[in-house]
Amino acid sequence: MQAFIDRHGVGDFAHLVDADGSLWERFGIVTQPAWVFVNDDGTTETLVGILGEDGLRAEIDALVSR
Repeated sequence: MQAFIDRHGVGDFAHLVDADGSLWERFGIVTQPAWVFVNDDGTTETLVGILGEDGLRAEIDALVSR
């Protein structure tokens, strides 16, 4: 995992290791890739599938503008 983070330069935000699958279960994730966005009020939104840079930026912008 650390090699992936280093290679892709994504070390600016939290990364979680889910060794026992409990996080996947909590967020209803059944496949990778998956993204879980945490709103200011603590609610979450789970997206499953590939998000390119533009898609990820759009999701973040939408969260920030709420």
